[in-house]
Amino acid sequence: MKTTGPAAAPRDLRRGPRTESGIALFGVIVLAGVMMILVLSVLMIGSLDAGLATRRAAKSSAFYLAEGGLACGQAWLEAQDDPPEGGEMILPFGDAPDTLGHGTYTVSITPDSLNSWLDKPRYTILSTGHVGGQTRILEQQVRHESITDFLYFTDREHMPGQGNPLWFHSGDVIDGPLFTNDQISIQGDPTFAYTVTSAYGGQGDPHPNHEPGFLYYNGDQHDNIESTAGSNPPHDFPDFQAGFDLNGRYVNYPSHQLTNDFKSIAQHGGITVSGHYEIFFSRPDDDSGDPMYGYLSYRRPGAGGKAAEWTDVQLTDFNGVMHVNGSFEVHGVLDGTVTLVTNGSVWITDDLVYRDSDENGPGTYCDDMLGIIAGTDINVDDTEPNLDDCEVHAAMISLANSFRAANWNTGDPRGTLTVYGSIAQSFRGAVGTSELVEGEEVVLTGYAKDYHFDWRFYDQSPPHFYQFFGTGNYVRTRWRELDAG
Repeated sequence: MKTTGPAAAPRDLRRGPRTESGIALFGVIVLAGVMMILVLSVLMIGSLDAGLATRRAAKSSAFYLAEGGLACGQAWLEAQDDPPEGGEMILPFGDAPDTLGHGTYTVSITPDSLNSWLDKPRYTILSTGHVGGQTRILEQQVRHESITDFLYFTDREHMPGQGNPLWFHSGDVIDGPLFTNDQISIQGDPTFAYTVTSAYGGQGDPHPNHEPGFLYYNGDQHDNIESTAGSNPPHDFPDFQAGFDLNGRYVNYPSHQLTNDFKSIAQHGGITVSGHYEIFFSRPDDDSGDPMYGYLSYRRPGAGGKAAEWTDVQLTDFNGVMHVNGSFEVHGVLDGTVTLVTNGSVWITDDLVYRDSDENGPGTYCDDMLGIIAGTDINVDDTEPNLDDCEVHAAMISLANSFRAANWNTGDPRGTLTVYGSIAQSFRGAVGTSELVEGEEVVLTGYAKDYHFDWRFYDQSPPHFYQFFGTGNYVRTRWRELDAG
């Protein structure tokens, strides 16, 4: 019997399962390979992400190290007794990198090449931070700060011997930067158009019991409160248009001794006199009656109206400093630059303005500049011309007292006291009294205030001011990051 047909069939049946098993095995191998590739890809991506995160962290750390280096460089400048001179680059911490955390930083300070011509020296601080192979380079320019950088600068906001503060109140518009070593007292809704800084309880305050904060009137003279908040609802809503800083760095206010330093300058190329003097800028010529622009005239007021003859001096004929051992009264139109100093009092008897000015104050390209330094006080005198407004253009510094209006709390209102310049005083003086009537400020005695900062003082100053009125602080004028290459 033949068995060929039936025997072939099982062999064919057995081949079928073996072929499908091979295909399945191949599929498993391919799938395993794909999965392995995916796993390796995930691991690789994870590794790349971890590396990227590490580099990003290192780059951020390098940035913060560089920022810290800038702060250290500025702190070094502020620790010097005087602004560094010369033009050579300074390495305040040596040329070897300083180590901090997991990185290093280096700092250099370069004086501005124009410092010998500038009233307020400038410096460029360069700081480089290195962390984990990442480098960041930061640069900032700083300028030496002066008390004439402020419209208001006071050591104290209280009159000596009086517990009551002098208030900034509704209707006041402070059109310039403000600084005080004391506490700022606010009644109602004054407007502060620029930066406001108080060092009361701040950095270097010599009085350990001081705590930073405003003093708010709080609707009643017997219910004042202290607060670090920028307002005191529902009574006091000051408008801080450029913010405020209640942790300012305390500034040692200059002493009366500075009048002797200016006297020494005046004795070497300036003008020195003793007694009480009248100073008149651009007085009328005796013959023509035309203003003598560019001249300073001075004389001793005489008893019984018999004054001494005028001495007329062209402003360009001396070093810009006049010192009076005594006191002086002053008015007129200044055409030039000059610093007037006395160890006593100053009396402003009429408008005292720049020739290059108009109803908006000093002109855009005004080159007139006046400094007034009083050993004691600066007074807007109670004279006939001042009974109906008074305008003053100057940087005024009262070393032992204040800037104020004579008889500020008596008599009828005298209009508006307009100032374009800067006012620094040992304690803030008063120029009048007022009250709120239906939300409007009504002057009772003295003057309404209209004060504006002369922004030229931010970079310039009257003759020889820059030598004596630095605060010891430095302000940032420019910041940028440089390409690390």
